[in-house]
Amino acid sequence: MKLLLSTLVALILFLGYGHAGSAEELLTEEQSVQAVQEASEVQASLTEKERPLNEIKAMMEPYFTHSFIETYVKENVKETENGYIVYGSDFTPYSMPYFNYEEDFSFGAEDLTHKLFQFFPAEEEGPVSYDDHYEAVLFVQEEGEYKIDDVIFSETEPKTESPEKKQNPIDVSLIFDQPDSVSFGNDGGFSFIWNPYFQMKTLLTAYAYDVKSAAGNAE
Repeated sequence: MKLLLSTLVALILFLGYGHAGSAEELLTEEQSVQAVQEASEVQASLTEKERPLNEIKAMMEPYFTHSFIETYVKENVKETENGYIVYGSDFTPYSMPYFNYEEDFSFGAEDLTHKLFQFFPAEEEGPVSYDDHYEAVLFVQEEGEYKIDDVIFSETEPKTESPEKKQNPIDVSLIFDQPDSVSFGNDGGFSFIWNPYFQMKTLLTAYAYDVKSAAGNAE
């Protein structure tokens, strides 16, 4: 009987603390800004000299998803007699935006994608002109790490919500004597909000309580 009770308690603890421990680690704005700065330096270095194609991909791998790398290589990497190189241009597709790192960024998430972006006011003078727009770098998780998956240009502000809101651990709430909850044990005992996560945990808790009560009565 004691062995069974111990096993049930262990399962309850695993369901409670194991679930919380598996919560996805948050990507912060500071981390994303640093990643974009370093990724920009890598892209710039690809214009400096010819390299083997596998070396180019290896240099990009820590910062970009596999699909982004393949797209970038297809659009920008050119073969020469001595290897491969990216020719410098103000309009290189899929290059990191020319963010002003002295200004504030906007940062948030939509579904499973994190977005770091800035507003670029219209420029009508100089060799390059453009209208008001936003430029954003998109991050997704690949193999457990956040990496850059796309670069977008938009006339409207990218849609986001707080990453903390998206990835908060599940709310563990205990309610006393609530009519809409499922009660176990004696009157006035604990009640758990009934949801898919707590179904098994609540049943195990109730069963452990009954087993312990039965053992006490038997003594």
